[in-house]
Amino acid sequence: MAYIPALKYHFLTPIYDWFIKLSVPEKEVKSRAIDLAEINADDKVLDFGCGTATLCELLLAKHKVAVMVGLDVDPRILEIAKKKSIPGLTLKAFDGETIPFQDQYFDKVISSWVFHHLTTAEKLSAFKELKRVLKPDGVFVLADWGKASNPVQRILFFILQVFDNFHTTSANVNGEIRNYLEEAGFQNIEECGHRNTLLGTLRYWKISH
Repeated sequence: MAYIPALKYHFLTPIYDWFIKLSVPEKEVKSRAIDLAEINADDKVLDFGCGTATLCELLLAKHKVAVMVGLDVDPRILEIAKKKSIPGLTLKAFDGETIPFQDQYFDKVISSWVFHHLTTAEKLSAFKELKRVLKPDGVFVLADWGKASNPVQRILFFILQVFDNFHTTSANVNGEIRNYLEEAGFQNIEECGHRNTLLGTLRYWKISH
């Protein structure tokens, strides 16, 4: 699978954590996503597109879980995550097609700032895979760019699109994420608010299997 690195170019990957801390309220956003997942001690949790494992680290600092897996398609960013040596975290490489776990394995899935990197076909494929590995009573929390809350936020996100690309981000800003979730088979989809940032409007979705 051809993938887009977290900051579009591989040479920028080593400064990813630094850039994110300066540009968006990362800890607040990821903590909110974790809270929405309503983590239990016996949960098996997947961070889909874990990047440098910031969300995993936040979650494990707050909750005890049975299994915590960070999955990412980018081997370079996984190397950064591995160097953090986070206790209780298992990091796995993703081939872009099949999540390397059996059906109905995870109780909770969280994904933050990932799906705007994916094409329409990749979004649909990933949503279907997440539905496959999520238990029937499981919860999927998605935090990503969405429809702008006001004209200023739309302008800010346009600037981001110029740097990133329009091909994968348009569905997000056009408010089409719910449509893709439904097409993948998810039914109980709740939008749980938004957060305006310097780069655009981030929205939260909580999806019950």
